Amino acid sequence: MTKYEYSVSGSAPKLYPTETFFANLMWSDEDGVSVPYCCPFADEWGKPVSMYVDDEKDFPVPSSIDMVWLSLVENQFYSIEEKLPQREIEQLLQETDKKNGQPLYEYIIVGMAPYGRVALWLHGDKRAKLVAWMKAEEIDVDMEFFCPSTNLPRDEYVSMMLKSVDEAYTNLATNGLPPHDLFDNYMKQFTYRYLPLFEHWDEDEEKWQKYTEEEQETKPELDYIEEALYDGTHDKLHDGGLLNYHEAGKPKKLALKWHIKKSEYTAYFWLEDGQIRSIFDRFYGTHPDTKTDFILHIDPIMNKYQLALYRYGLQEPQILSEDAYQLIVFKNKFEHFRSENYEQPSGAWIW
Repeated sequence: MTKYEYSVSGSAPKLYPTETFFANLMWSDEDGVSVPYCCPFADEWGKPVSMYVDDEKDFPVPSSIDMVWLSLVENQFYSIEEKLPQREIEQLLQETDKKNGQPLYEYIIVGMAPYGRVALWLHGDKRAKLVAWMKAEEIDVDMEFFCPSTNLPRDEYVSMMLKSVDEAYTNLATNGLPPHDLFDNYMKQFTYRYLPLFEHWDEDEEKWQKYTEEEQETKPELDYIEEALYDGTHDKLHDGGLLNYHEAGKPKKLALKWHIKKSEYTAYFWLEDGQIRSIFDRFYGTHPDTKTDFILHIDPIMNKYQLALYRYGLQEPQILSEDAYQLIVFKNKFEHFRSENYEQPSGAWIW
């Protein structure tokens, strides 16, 4: 049985922490690897939270998942025994970074979301890939078995654990449980490509104008684009893949780098959660496989930036409202522009 080098970790959203009873990725009926324990799991969705304390990292490819966990905000246990896309996982574990030959993925991450939803990602510094989105069943677990070191009833135990995650405790008290379809929406996949367009913004006519033949030497040239998505994935490979049509979740953060002669520019976009979900759902409707251009119109001289969605058959691209995203731009490492609604903390562009 071929082995691959990877670590296993758990993940749960900051606002919706969980705690596992047991969590195993199995490659046979009897053998597997456990998701390292964390008390509780709570961090950025898709980010590895729990880590191994030993050096063992060579494992066969898992073929199934067997897990029981407690959703703290729901005060509900869930159980899942499910087959995994073993062949796809193995193919991904064989992928390497073309620049250094190293494996692209370092982790297999198990994500636990509200209402028994379970994600499985392959995760590396330069790319994370969603490979499964599953549904668990509600079950009952005796607290004597789940946490024998305490004599607390389940309600008291859950309350105690929630209070250890201030952000989650406050959010639950203020907003209650999330909509049932929230994470299904986050994990939904769409077909699109990014299309950066460097053009002049004509303020008088309020439209974009192409660079003339004589202006080609001063036209910006794209260096790369990076993304982090609401489905917990990211891509920082700079291999041009994001400029081709591909399946992906909704964008959460985007970074673009370009240059004009010797001047270097970097723009960082943060897309607002509720608005980008609504925009994508309306635009795609019931056809998430529709090929779409995610246009990024850029005029760094006039400090004009515009995001839009376009598909074949539309007369004009659908422009995203400026309040749907925040933006900051650096020129030669110094701040060059920020949107009026920009309120990200210092250093937020380091990701």
